[in-house]
Amino acid sequence: MLPVAEIYPQLQQALQSGNVILAAPPGAGKSTYLPLMLLQNNVFAGQKILMLQPRRLAARSIAGYLASQLGESLGKRIGYRVRGETKVSKDTQLEIVTEGILTRMLQSDPELSGVGLVIFDEFHERSLHADLGLAFTLEVQQGLRDDLRILVMSATLDAQQLHKLMPDAEVLSSEGRSYPVYELYVNDNSQRPVAAKIADVVNRALQEQSGNVLAFLPGSGEIRQCAQLLQECVSADIQIMPLYADLDRASQDGAIAPPAPGMRKVVLATNIAETSLTIDGIRVVVDSGLEKQAAFDPVRQMTRLSTVRISQASATQRAGRAGRLCEGVCYRMWPQEQQSRLVSHHLPQIASSDLVQPVMEALAWGTPLMQLPLLDKPPKPLLDVAHAQLALRGAMDDNDKLTSLGRELHKLGTEPAIGAMLLFAKTFSNAHLALACALATILENPAAFRRAGVSVSRCLQQLRQQPSGMAGRQYQQWLARFHLDADLHWPEQDCALLLAAANPQWVAKGRGFGRFVLACGAGAKLDEQDTLAHENLLVVAGLLDTGKADVLITLAEPLALASLQQHMPHLITDETVCQWQGEQIRSTRQTRLGKIVLNEQALNRPGPEQLAELWRERLHSLTAEALPLDDNARGLLQRMRLFASLGLDDTFPSMDDAVLMAQADQWLLPYLHDKTQWRDLAGLNWTELLMSRLSWQQQTAFQQALPDAFPIPTGRNAKLDYRANGQVYLSVRMQEMYGQATSPVLANGRIAVIVELLSPAGRPLQTTADLAGFWQGSYREVQKEMKGRYPKHFWPDNPATAQATAKTKKNM
Repeated sequence: MLPVAEIYPQLQQALQSGNVILAAPPGAGKSTYLPLMLLQNNVFAGQKILMLQPRRLAARSIAGYLASQLGESLGKRIGYRVRGETKVSKDTQLEIVTEGILTRMLQSDPELSGVGLVIFDEFHERSLHADLGLAFTLEVQQGLRDDLRILVMSATLDAQQLHKLMPDAEVLSSEGRSYPVYELYVNDNSQRPVAAKIADVVNRALQEQSGNVLAFLPGSGEIRQCAQLLQECVSADIQIMPLYADLDRASQDGAIAPPAPGMRKVVLATNIAETSLTIDGIRVVVDSGLEKQAAFDPVRQMTRLSTVRISQASATQRAGRAGRLCEGVCYRMWPQEQQSRLVSHHLPQIASSDLVQPVMEALAWGTPLMQLPLLDKPPKPLLDVAHAQLALRGAMDDNDKLTSLGRELHKLGTEPAIGAMLLFAKTFSNAHLALACALATILENPAAFRRAGVSVSRCLQQLRQQPSGMAGRQYQQWLARFHLDADLHWPEQDCALLLAAANPQWVAKGRGFGRFVLACGAGAKLDEQDTLAHENLLVVAGLLDTGKADVLITLAEPLALASLQQHMPHLITDETVCQWQGEQIRSTRQTRLGKIVLNEQALNRPGPEQLAELWRERLHSLTAEALPLDDNARGLLQRMRLFASLGLDDTFPSMDDAVLMAQADQWLLPYLHDKTQWRDLAGLNWTELLMSRLSWQQQTAFQQALPDAFPIPTGRNAKLDYRANGQVYLSVRMQEMYGQATSPVLANGRIAVIVELLSPAGRPLQTTADLAGFWQGSYREVQKEMKGRYPKHFWPDNPATAQATAKTKKNM
């Protein structure tokens, strides 16, 4: 009996009154046992059950397995819906659907008429569509269908976190897999490719263990390399089967089917095989510990695919594949001590993906994405880019609502960039629409056109010459969707224009030597030998992140600016730009395409409002230390800060850096109305500006407490040195302080001035805050030495009462 069977009675009872969150590790039977039990027990009699799967292969596989358990063919009580393929009938009671399909079903029928239960399987994978589908379903339940039930099933997700989103749901948990899995850690520190390392360990596993082997590699490229290496060395009774998302259906089905009699099977898979799929006879897993992870770059406005370490959750899932049928073994390609250092879970897709599609779905639903009941809110930079792209394509208005074009784009149901291109082409002619279908085929299958190079025109030529290949068949499907004739002649001169409708943010202007700047502001490059490298303007259709500052252009086509100006004038703007260029403010009239400057003309001095705004931005980004204050002003600022710290006047303004710069609009900005260069600030009267912050009463109190100079016994006002640490120094020749019995004090005795007594040559002789003590003590030693060195100067025996002088004895 599967572990999940033990909690089925609780689950059935809980679903009668509300939602359920089920935490069940791999192998518990949640995907294969529970749906059948709910179906057979008529828990939702007369209503359908929808079960979501994150992947098409898993949806088809589970549907086939469940139908076989009932002894029926697919499409009767058990059916499925995935992109481009449906097997359901009027008798279907349980539909396995991919997550995007649920979103479309909800958009077309917000009440989910006839559906009693929605099951979110493998929710821990946290795909965009799963998060969005759950959010929509919760809103349906709360607003329209309080009888609708939701069951969220997860292998490794924190159920308590999910419970915060669904506080009324009952949380149930089940035990894990039925059989133990023994983990062996293989530490290969060599620099060999991962495919070679995996091939070695697979060979070892075939010799050491019985049963079939499932090896996890990061991507299809590594799978092909590993397969080639294994084909050269394994025995004839070993079948090598690849398994990844882009593989044709027949090959995928072959990978999960039982091997031929007398044969063993090695399945080389991506993370597509982590969950839900049942692959016959697997009792050995070889885990590279790596996966390809997609992350959207909001600066370059492209999705980057990088190889990263898997999470602890994924490692658990992968190992669990070996314990479905009997005791199993998992070879892990990393040191055991590294296991605990793996991240617990990777970020959900909503935190790292292109959000154009979900933003559009949310707007079509009627609730902005940020206001939906989501487990994690999307990051603002990703959200801002999504809004900007929809607006750029004319799909969203200034009030963040879908335009008529946006609603049409959503209804089309394609990837937004391709949909925008198709709708734009439709405004010209059927021939243009056929060309857009051809371009959509290329954009969706760039690998199939790799031999054609960078030029999209050459890709079109390849498509025309190979109409019967996989890409050709996909092109025919596009044509059929729009009821177009296959013999329509493509107006290829407008190829670049259509591509610009798809990705206006990727229009690129040449900078020389194969380097370009994209309309989104990112840098891009081509091989200098490429025929497109010296074009002035390109529309880019494919980019590859190579880890360098400039991304690599993999697909592009030359673009005529005149064509863009004629057919997409909204992309080109004329604006007056006032900005800092180095240390000077300049004003120019720019014709721009996004962040590309197509033309620029210098203008006269900016207006006072523009000047004020630029100075405001510059000042708010600085600290007071950066201001070009003269020495007097810096000394004044130190005095002001010291006075404020003494607390002698509660109304005295703060002179801290942050406050000073935050209030620069009041005390500094009015004096910059005619200034256009940073060096102009050096000519300001900074002492006057700082004092202007004080009222007359505050100035008086301040000057009395902390004067700029101190009257010494000779009658001269000697300048005081106010230092950053709060100490005040008075540097003066010793003869000028005769008669000053005690150290000077400031601020009603709160501060003792430190006196630095100098020789007749101006060199320090003594530094003291206790002048009386010095006169009575160590002065005698100084007097003795100085009489010999400076005999012409006055060195009295009683300096505390002697006459101060700045003269020699002869001139006294």
